[in-house]
Amino acid sequence: MHFNISRRHFIVSSSSLIAANAFAQSEIALPSGKAISLVVPFAAGGPTDLMARALASALSERMSRQFIVENKPGAGGNIAASFVANAPADGSHLLVAGQAIMAINKPLYGKLNYEPERDFSWIGLLGSLPNVLVINTNTLPVKNLSEMINFIKQRPNTFSYGSNGIGSLTHLCTEVFIKSAGLNITHIPYQGVAPQISDLLAGRVAFSLMAASSALPLVQSSKLSALAVSSKNRMNSLPGIPTLVESGFPMLDVPVWFALLAPSSIAPGSISLLRSEMAQAINSSKYIAELDKQNAQITSMNADQAQSMLLRERKIWAEAVAHTNATAS
Repeated sequence: MHFNISRRHFIVSSSSLIAANAFAQSEIALPSGKAISLVVPFAAGGPTDLMARALASALSERMSRQFIVENKPGAGGNIAASFVANAPADGSHLLVAGQAIMAINKPLYGKLNYEPERDFSWIGLLGSLPNVLVINTNTLPVKNLSEMINFIKQRPNTFSYGSNGIGSLTHLCTEVFIKSAGLNITHIPYQGVAPQISDLLAGRVAFSLMAASSALPLVQSSKLSALAVSSKNRMNSLPGIPTLVESGFPMLDVPVWFALLAPSSIAPGSISLLRSEMAQAINSSKYIAELDKQNAQITSMNADQAQSMLLRERKIWAEAVAHTNATAS
């Protein structure tokens, strides 16, 4: 029997077969028959957890398979990061991480059970949001950041500020701010945002830099006042509140970001597939609506852009840790 197959038809068919096999291999490399976990290094209910749940839902719809959120809080994110770095190389566990895991913890802790630069591959950026500097006006009777700085300067060693813990992004940012502003003020670290808010409302701490998702309800209900935000541009929800950059602190363009990472040991085809699917998922109207609720922004960032960003952030936070003498111990 003779088959009359043209060379062009053979090339096209072969190319299609190669592409199909590559896709099949990337599909097979991801675990079948079980859910894929997005491991979050914080407890349920916070901004990282909420973004991860929105992404898990979007990916589940797109890929017709179950993505779930698995919370593993503790040690500044190191427990979750170590867990995913040492997970089976089948893509069954992915990590949701931000500045702490990818840039701050190495200079802060000195030694980790994982290597941020070696053990993870970039999938995509879930979103970013600024921190908001909020005050209790009963404690600090001021209307803007300049007045706050002058008020505290006139009363050295009188006030304290709250943060999410020693070496956290809010701690390092605030320390850079108070040193740049020449303030003498005590740091009070907290294990979570809820006790920090309680002490702010009670006047036990004068101000805090906290995630917009936590700060906005308090500002909108007039329980706290916002004086500045830690991003390059003003927030749409707080158009009258200046950024720290425009207030004279150019080094504090430091929005909080959250990325999805895979163990670098998983198949390259799986990483390519996840990148492609995530790029589509974060542009879905449902996902965008969920992030709008948190006043978060979606910014696309490919692997090369992420590498440049991470190099910059590691330099920034290594300098901040050294500048503040922060230590995890």
